[in-house]
Amino acid sequence: MTSASDAPFGQLTEEAELFDVPTGGMEEILPPFEAGLAMAAGRALAVLAYRDAVAFGDKPFTRDAPAAAGTVLALLPETCDRLDRGFRAAVARALWDLADDLAAGRAPLPRCAAEQWALGCMLEAAPAMFAATDEELQALGVAVPEHPDESGYRPPYWEEAWQLTVEGAKYSIPEAQPAVGSQEDEDAEDGDGPEEPAGGWDAVRYWFSPYSFIRPRNVERGHPDWAQRHLDGGTLAAPEPLTSERAAVLLHLDSVPRTGSGALDGDEQDTAEGERGYFGDDRDAVLTPLAARLLAAAADQVADAGWHDLFHYGDRVFERPEDEDDELWLDDDFLGTLPPLCDGQGAAWRLAMVGAVENLADDLRAGRSPNAGCTAEELALHLIVGQAKMLVDLLDDEDYAQELGLPTRDRISIRHRAFDLVLDYYLQDFDVLMHYDSDLSEVVTDPEHPANLQLGIGDLRPRAWFAPFGNTRPRQPRTLEPWLLAQLADADPAAFFASAPALTGGQETPAGDIPAGELPGGLRQEFETFVGLAQRRFFDEPTAIHMSVTLERLLTLFFSTPSLAPHSIWPLNPRASAVHAGLLLVDRDFCLRGLNSTWRLSADRTDRQARGWACELLLDCANYALANYHRQPGAYLRGTTPPASLDPGLAGTLEERLTILARDMTTAGTLHHRMTHLGLSPLQLAQAAILPEPMITAWLAGAPASPSQLIRCAPALQMSEDTLLDTVAGKRDRHHWPLPEPAPDRLGRPAPEPPSCDQ
Repeated sequence: MTSASDAPFGQLTEEAELFDVPTGGMEEILPPFEAGLAMAAGRALAVLAYRDAVAFGDKPFTRDAPAAAGTVLALLPETCDRLDRGFRAAVARALWDLADDLAAGRAPLPRCAAEQWALGCMLEAAPAMFAATDEELQALGVAVPEHPDESGYRPPYWEEAWQLTVEGAKYSIPEAQPAVGSQEDEDAEDGDGPEEPAGGWDAVRYWFSPYSFIRPRNVERGHPDWAQRHLDGGTLAAPEPLTSERAAVLLHLDSVPRTGSGALDGDEQDTAEGERGYFGDDRDAVLTPLAARLLAAAADQVADAGWHDLFHYGDRVFERPEDEDDELWLDDDFLGTLPPLCDGQGAAWRLAMVGAVENLADDLRAGRSPNAGCTAEELALHLIVGQAKMLVDLLDDEDYAQELGLPTRDRISIRHRAFDLVLDYYLQDFDVLMHYDSDLSEVVTDPEHPANLQLGIGDLRPRAWFAPFGNTRPRQPRTLEPWLLAQLADADPAAFFASAPALTGGQETPAGDIPAGELPGGLRQEFETFVGLAQRRFFDEPTAIHMSVTLERLLTLFFSTPSLAPHSIWPLNPRASAVHAGLLLVDRDFCLRGLNSTWRLSADRTDRQARGWACELLLDCANYALANYHRQPGAYLRGTTPPASLDPGLAGTLEERLTILARDMTTAGTLHHRMTHLGLSPLQLAQAAILPEPMITAWLAGAPASPSQLIRCAPALQMSEDTLLDTVAGKRDRHHWPLPEPAPDRLGRPAPEPPSCDQ
């Protein structure tokens, strides 16, 4: 029979009814596997805490010192930094005591503020212990799950365990109670007591004051033998397998400095997106290192099949067998595992699809979470997981397992092959699988389908598979390895018919002549800024002033002759109050007089409209400047001599410059901005699109692009083909090529709210 003191909550006293203390069975709060991982985390933290107590002794702890990295002391509140070795050893003992409770089947109810802090650290660190090997966990007394398949397994979950940190426990310590026999004691009502000191009853000086609702620990228990020997001057010989080095690695405290918050309420610590918490990220509770190795090996096999199909089929349509039930045949082909909708995709798309598989393999090998950032990577993870399931079944062969550097199947417990949980955790949804259902094909291939809009599916056509999801960052472009470039160079041009110039070393350039001539330095940049501002939706005062300032620089560079300055042709007006930009060429209504028209600055144009409007403005203003060069305003009042004659060839030069500026640069601008954003060189883009580099260079210079060749760049640019094709039609996608931002209002006036649709 189990005595009351041996029950999970048998250590509670009668005062426990005054607090919200959990009772009953432990399995609902901490199931056996979760309890074991929390216990292991406590042991690991205690080993490191004892190490720190000896290493730092009575010396103050300096958080920004190199020695602070990887210490448990860095997890303590800053008010603990100047405390002595005795306090630090007592904190280590608190961690070991709670681990002992769990090892004995008792609830790890904190008995003082130090243990409250210790339990919070243990629960935060418990997911990191999931990365320990089965042998390590079993040596620590953790019951490793032995479910025969995934259906009976779930990942560890610690949310319920936080109720073990009892709210208001600090008010039960002796110092918070009225003095016995005092008038305060006689007059006290429930909840009354001494005034709470500065810092509260959970301040560090009260950390080891016992809570009254749970029996205190034996004050004569001392430290564990191995720890006491270390405190007495011996080497640190923690129980195997928890060496201090291994404990630091498992808890991710081996190299990264940490900063403790000192919180005792068990709240999870907030971390910036993409950063790790104190003890790693949630990935540790789903994907073990062995599982990552299994998935990486499976990814290699999927990629190998992909490379084979890429070189075999190139740009040719993939032809499926007439018997659609011939699944074995399809399983041997990478392209056969893709939805039938992908059968006609070109070589550049297929190259990027295999790259999506390798992106996830790189994540797995680098210890990163294999979060799928686009539809292509979502499907790639499905393929990898499917291959991993087959791979595990083949690992009964010891020679095959050894060849892959993996253990045999009998040594891979369920927690290392919970692959369906990997899909649940690292995929945003399973919508891409709808492509395999003929009844749903109409929905997923039409972004405007009512059902698609209702379900929020989005564009799942292969042409958009490489565009990053809205909540993910673009991938760093992959560098094609030399062996792959060599294989592509030797590929059969009959298969890579759309890429033959690139494969044969031809120097094909796009059709259409690029206007000859050079522009003055900075002219193109000022023109693009002016064109971009003309596309802004709202024409507020900062936008108007920025356009005006840009227009003066644009005209100055356009004329590019010292004797013809715009401010000597047009009168200046003090209109730039919003940003202190000085005098402007335009009048108070932001208008500029040309030869045949008066041009009022405005916005809300498409890219093609803005370019045409800007060129017409430049032409009319250039003609006005040439016609009025000898009648500059104020010249007679200043008593200056008439300006020197202009170069008679200036008109022709201006016409040549205007011809260059007038060509449509929407595609070139989008390519340039996107390549700069991703860090792609023209050579890298050409290699990824399997196109000649001179073709990419010509597009960047403004040569017209063939749509069938341009879309080959979409996967490498991580854009939808439709978005890229829109640029050929002069449509600027402001997400991929943002508009310039006007200078902020330096007077500090509130920004005007845009008009509502109701107005």
